[in-house]
Amino acid sequence: MARYDDLNTNMIAYGTVLSIVVLVIVLQGAQALTYSMVYYEDVRKESKKSDTAAKVKSDQIATLNGYKKVAVADEKSDTPGATKDVFMIPIEEAKKLVIQDFSGKK
Repeated sequence: MARYDDLNTNMIAYGTVLSIVVLVIVLQGAQALTYSMVYYEDVRKESKKSDTAAKVKSDQIATLNGYKKVAVADEKSDTPGATKDVFMIPIEEAKKLVIQDFSGKK
């Protein structure tokens, strides 16, 4: 009688192995799909380099890398609308000057 109440361990093992294989296949498929979608989006973004955000960013980087004289509002002045001249230098030169300034102070 006990023979009919026993679990079918062969079927349980078969079901477990089969479910593991199906899970691995589904995960690999999802990973491949995600990778291809990310790759497609990167290629699409690269093809649209002429959009305005990229142009604005390149213009900002160009202003950081050059020497120029700019008139800015003078906040410390008592007269309204007062301006002062500020000389802008490349960002790398500014970094070097700041490092020299802080290394001299103790």
